[in-house]
Parts: sequence; structure tokens; C-alpha cells
Amino acid sequence: MIKAIIYNSNTGHTFRYADMLSKKLNVPCYSLKEANKFLNKNDEVIYLSWICAGRITKVNKVKNKYNIKGYGVVGAYPADTEYIKTVEKANNLNVPLFYLRGGIDYNKLKGIKRKIVQMVGKVLEKANSDNQELINIFKNGADFVNEKNLDEIVSYIRKEL
Repeated sequence: MIKAIIYNSNTGHTFRYADMLSKKLNVPCYSLKEANKFLNKNDEVIYLSWICAGRITKVNKVKNKYNIKGYGVVGAYPADTEYIKTVEKANNLNVPLFYLRGGIDYNKLKGIKRKIVQMVGKVLEKANSDNQELINIFKNGADFVNEKNLDEIVSYIRKEL
């Protein structure tokens, strides 16, 4: 039985998904920092975090501590089956991974992270001028958080667990 949702959020997109998922499943959600206060080793959890360069951020802080029944990764790109398979392989996952489209919020991105995202946008603009949607997202930011995006992970949890 899922005891909680643990999340790691940088600009708030992952937190919003964790909060919505928590309410749908009627289980608490805790930030990665709070989790140690409320959860025990091997408790069954769902871990939500943002993705950076194909890696689930701070996954190693939870992977061997809790019994993770599923991952939700939040990113700005549109969902793509091949990309999800690449993320699963890069992170050596043995439970289902669900992609949740988040966005980019330049008002909350700070320091080096902001510079990196802006640099990625410039590279995309030069190399991929045919994908105007993605270029606009990296130029102006975007917010794709939507409760409907949780349908697949909620269905999995209710059926499988």
C-alpha cells in the first residue's frame, strides 16, 4: 500500500503534481527533505522529481531507502515513448516511470540552472528551427501542469497496487 508521495521540486511544477496526486490517492505528500521525518525505511512510495539531461534529480537519495512503486518525472518536453525508455535505462529503473509535462518558469529558475536552460533554448533555436513550439517554450517559459496528465499514474496505482 502506498504510504506517501515523495517529491523533489525546483520551480514548483513537481510540487503541484505531487499535491494533486496526493489528493487523488488520499495519501500525504512530502518533500524529499520532509520525508525522513514521516516515513520509515522500505515504506512504499511514489517518487516525483524533475528531470535534467535524462536523469531523475536526487533519485539516489530515495532509491535504496524506500520501496519505490513508481516514478513520476516532470519535464518541459512533450511526452515521447522513446525518451521515456531512455530515461528508464539511464536511471536503471525496475518499476514503472510516468512522464508528466511540467514547464519552464524563468521567474523561479535561479543561477546556473537558469543559464543552462537558456543555453539549451539557444542551441535548439540554431539547430532545430522547424520546431517553433519548443523554441517558444525555451524562450518564454511555459506551464503544462494539468490534473489530466496524472490519469496514467493514478490508473496504474489503483489497478496494480
